[in-house]
Amino acid sequence: MPPTTPRDFLKVAAQRLTTAETLLREKLTLDAQYIGGYTVECSFKALVLHQTPDPDKPDKLKQLTAGAKMHRVEVLLGELKELGVALPLAIAKRMRRFDWTTALRYETGRRDTGETIAFLKTAKAIYDWVERQVP
Repeated sequence: MPPTTPRDFLKVAAQRLTTAETLLREKLTLDAQYIGGYTVECSFKALVLHQTPDPDKPDKLKQLTAGAKMHRVEVLLGELKELGVALPLAIAKRMRRFDWTTALRYETGRRDTGETIAFLKTAKAIYDWVERQVP
């Protein structure tokens, strides 16, 4: 069942993070980054939906779950900015090195382990930050 509430999006984000951490332990670094990126996407979607005024939530949910555009982290950050939400400085700094896209699904091989660890730490920091804001 697709997510319909901010909490639903956070449940998806948490599950993707757990999966990514498992993949990292198995040294499947590229796959860990690919799955881990959905942690960030779903966390940001949770916060966008949470911050959206109640009358606008149904339309915003449709927008968040339709089309490839809403997989792009920079688009979701723009949505948050429009809602008056700014990332904490520590997370914003980490995001500068964040280069996740859904195009990773077509790549093969492995990524640097240190890079993957840092990537998943950023994903977890974002999840934790959003989780504190969404009741």
